[in-house]
Amino acid sequence: MRLLIFILSALPFLSLGQGFGGGLYGGISTTQVSGDGIGGFNKVGGWGGAFTDYRFTPRSTLQFEISFIQKGSRQAGTEKNNNIFILYNHNMLEIPVLYRWYGIKNMCIEIGMQAGILLSSFQTGTDPQFVEAKNSLAYHRAEWSGAGGISYFFWKGKIEANVRYSNSILTMKKGDWWINHVFGFSVRYWFKTTLDRDKIEATKKKGPIDLKIDTGSED
Repeated sequence: MRLLIFILSALPFLSLGQGFGGGLYGGISTTQVSGDGIGGFNKVGGWGGAFTDYRFTPRSTLQFEISFIQKGSRQAGTEKNNNIFILYNHNMLEIPVLYRWYGIKNMCIEIGMQAGILLSSFQTGTDPQFVEAKNSLAYHRAEWSGAGGISYFFWKGKIEANVRYSNSILTMKKGDWWINHVFGFSVRYWFKTTLDRDKIEATKKKGPIDLKIDTGSED
């Protein structure tokens, strides 16, 4: 955990080299798990980390992140389910690698892949089979996911509001087909941004040129 804290703290400053940008972010995750018999994005957890990007065209960047995120699922006890409360929680370290396109003013679209490492997990509930216990051995330690999202930028590109959806590709639980589905919402602060609006404007198509020819004649 100390190593994770060090990496999260150092990554934005390591990104201050030429051509690179970076910063920190924090927010929440809303999650569900296909295969566990519980529906709905009812599990809310924390999501935060650090990021750096490299801009290889005026409109395109490759962004690398490292983050801590809480996933899982939650069932509230109601009359329909005999007042059975269930909670699965998975604390994970994630490393997304994303392509980001800045073709819309003050916005960007992102798509990519991410690797996850299970740090710890527990489950609890009112049914005897969900007695609180650590169950890390029941899950695979590694997770692969596809991710996509959209961002809007404020304050000259220094503040970013991001919404991202991710879906695990391989099952997370041994012996069962359990797939994580995550909506993440975060606010990001850029210590340094590589966004160059002047270069983006220069790539836009020029308008028609109005030519005026002086023939030297008088009316």
